[in-house]
Amino acid sequence: MDEKFQALIDAIDNAREERAVRNALKSFCTLCGFERYSYLHVNSTETSALTDYPAEWQTQYLQNAYVRIDPVVTTAKRSRRCFAWSAEDGTARREPAEIRHFYKESIKFGIRSGLSIPIRTSFGRTAMLTLASNETRADIDALQDPIQAALSVAYVHIHLNLIAASALVTPEIALSPQEATCLSWSSHGKPMNVIADILGLSPRTVQFHLNAARYKLGACNLQHAVRIALQKQLI
Repeated sequence: MDEKFQALIDAIDNAREERAVRNALKSFCTLCGFERYSYLHVNSTETSALTDYPAEWQTQYLQNAYVRIDPVVTTAKRSRRCFAWSAEDGTARREPAEIRHFYKESIKFGIRSGLSIPIRTSFGRTAMLTLASNETRADIDALQDPIQAALSVAYVHIHLNLIAASALVTPEIALSPQEATCLSWSSHGKPMNVIADILGLSPRTVQFHLNAARYKLGACNLQHAVRIALQKQLI
């Protein structure tokens, strides 16, 4: 897998926008024989995510604040090493009920096992890249060089920060009225289904406008998009 990490670094180096980073992570994930990827940056107040997990699972994960109980995130915060995990283990009777429920839900969406690579970032925060599969088990031996793995995740993390910083100094960003309105309601804490009801739109349409706004702003997630839009006085 070492040459695949080098290919990831090369692709990230050429990325000038978040979409290119997503494409690089997806290609890396596929090359490594996995189906899904998830990059998370976690601290005590917010979580940034870049992932191709099913949209319904992402929504459910955010609405239920699963980051506070997700055993993969918990392990990543404690560990400085790559690790393999399996949702099958988490459904055992000895686990707390909320953990069993969490893993049963993740299995429904094809997130059954994976490899996670955690790194420490500034102020005690944790960034992690997870490669996930619908297989029962993931082989940790596939990560032949854990140092190279950690360096690759650090490269992704730094490059995403550079892209976000460059978005802050972009002189002209124009949000459509629909994008600005959806983002404004989101800044007031309204979830997607509530925004849809308020505006008389479908949740899918609201998600489309929020995704478009996030892309224009170069944001890592919706919270980041709201912050940038407020700073730029776009909402």
